[in-house]
Amino acid sequence: MPETAGLAMPETNAELVLHTALDTQTDLMVASVDDALPRFVESGGTIVSGPFDIPIGRCAVIRDPFGNTLVILDHTRGTFVTDAENRVIGTTADSPLR
Repeated sequence: MPETAGLAMPETNAELVLHTALDTQTDLMVASVDDALPRFVESGGTIVSGPFDIPIGRCAVIRDPFGNTLVILDHTRGTFVTDAENRVIGTTADSPLR
Protein backbone atom coordinates (compact mmCIF):
# COMPACT_ATOMS: atom_id res chain seq x y z
CA MET A 1 0.00 0.00 0.00
CA PRO A 2 1.54 3.37 -1.00
CA GLU A 3 2.26 5.75 1.84
CA THR A 4 2.72 9.53 1.85
CA ALA A 5 4.19 11.85 4.47
CA GLY A 6 4.30 15.65 4.39
CA LEU A 7 7.10 17.47 6.18
CA ALA A 8 6.70 21.17 7.00
CA MET A 9 9.73 23.37 6.38
CA PRO A 10 10.54 25.70 9.30
CA GLU A 11 9.83 29.42 8.88
CA THR A 12 8.25 28.97 5.43
CA ASN A 13 5.06 27.67 3.84
CA ALA A 14 7.06 25.15 1.77
CA GLU A 15 6.76 21.45 2.43
CA LEU A 16 8.53 18.26 1.42
CA VAL A 17 6.17 15.42 0.55
CA LEU A 18 7.53 11.87 0.45
CA HIS A 19 5.79 9.12 -1.54
CA THR A 20 6.61 5.42 -1.61
CA ALA A 21 4.95 4.80 -4.99
CA LEU A 22 5.72 7.87 -7.13
CA ASP A 23 8.76 9.10 -9.02
CA THR A 24 10.54 12.24 -7.86
CA GLN A 25 8.83 15.44 -8.94
CA THR A 26 9.02 19.13 -8.20
CA ASP A 27 5.67 20.73 -7.38
CA LEU A 28 5.23 24.50 -7.45
CA MET A 29 2.26 26.26 -5.89
CA VAL A 30 0.69 29.03 -7.98
CA ALA A 31 -2.33 31.22 -7.29
CA SER A 32 -4.12 29.87 -10.37
CA VAL A 33 -2.95 27.09 -12.70
CA ASP A 34 -5.25 28.36 -15.45
CA ASP A 35 -3.73 31.86 -15.23
CA ALA A 36 -0.12 30.61 -14.94
CA LEU A 37 -0.13 28.32 -17.99
CA PRO A 38 -0.36 30.99 -20.74
CA ARG A 39 2.47 32.97 -19.13
CA PHE A 40 4.59 29.84 -18.83
CA VAL A 41 4.06 28.93 -22.51
CA GLU A 42 4.80 32.53 -23.59
CA SER A 43 8.11 32.21 -21.71
CA GLY A 44 9.17 29.13 -23.70
CA GLY A 45 7.71 26.30 -21.62
CA THR A 46 5.40 23.54 -22.82
CA ILE A 47 2.39 21.84 -21.32
CA VAL A 48 2.88 18.09 -20.86
CA SER A 49 -0.50 17.31 -19.29
CA GLY A 50 -3.49 19.23 -18.06
CA PRO A 51 -4.75 21.34 -16.62
CA PHE A 52 -6.91 18.94 -14.62
CA ASP A 53 -8.86 18.97 -11.38
CA ILE A 54 -7.44 17.59 -8.14
CA PRO A 55 -9.17 17.44 -4.73
CA ILE A 56 -7.67 20.77 -3.60
CA GLY A 57 -7.78 22.69 -6.88
CA ARG A 58 -6.16 22.44 -10.31
CA CYS A 59 -2.92 20.89 -11.56
CA ALA A 60 -0.76 20.71 -14.70
CA VAL A 61 2.48 19.01 -15.69
CA ILE A 62 4.82 21.35 -17.57
CA ARG A 63 8.31 21.30 -19.07
CA ASP A 64 10.60 24.32 -18.84
CA PRO A 65 12.82 25.42 -21.77
CA PHE A 66 15.72 23.44 -20.25
CA GLY A 67 13.82 20.14 -20.34
CA ASN A 68 12.91 19.94 -16.64
CA THR A 69 9.48 18.49 -15.91
CA LEU A 70 7.58 20.31 -13.16
CA VAL A 71 4.13 20.16 -11.64
CA ILE A 72 2.17 23.32 -10.87
CA LEU A 73 -0.87 23.26 -8.65
CA ASP A 74 -3.20 25.60 -6.86
CA HIS A 75 -5.43 25.44 -3.79
CA THR A 76 -8.47 27.01 -5.41
CA ARG A 77 -10.74 24.32 -3.87
CA GLY A 78 -9.23 24.47 -0.38
CA THR A 79 -6.72 22.40 1.54
CA PHE A 80 -6.67 18.90 3.00
CA VAL A 81 -8.22 18.36 6.42
CA THR A 82 -6.63 15.83 8.79
CA ASP A 83 -7.81 14.03 11.89
CA ALA A 84 -6.04 13.84 15.28
CA GLU A 85 -3.61 11.24 13.87
CA ASN A 86 -2.84 13.50 10.87
CA ARG A 87 -4.64 11.25 8.38
CA VAL A 88 -6.33 13.08 5.51
CA ILE A 89 -10.09 12.88 6.02
CA GLY A 90 -11.29 15.34 3.39
CA THR A 91 -10.79 18.86 2.13
CA THR A 92 -11.96 22.25 3.31
CA ALA A 93 -14.18 22.25 0.19
CA ASP A 94 -16.08 19.34 1.83
CA SER A 95 -16.57 21.32 5.04
CA PRO A 96 -19.95 22.99 5.62
CA LEU A 97 -18.01 25.87 7.27
CA ARG A 98 -16.32 26.93 4.05
